[in-house]
Amino acid sequence: MKFTTNYIEDILIISGLTIIVTATFLLSTIAGLYCLGCVFLALGIYFTVCPIRKR
Repeated sequence: MKFTTNYIEDILIISGLTIIVTATFLLSTIAGLYCLGCVFLALGIYFTVCPIRKR
């Protein structure tokens, strides 16, 4: 239970991004690749600003 309470925001963010990318791939492969690239870029920036640390 402690694991989920410590990482619930990360789990929700990753789940939401997965659903968005999957829906975009269902629309178009090229749009899905652009969306996936934007997600990786955003996650890279996020983890640079807020690095993963032991909780």
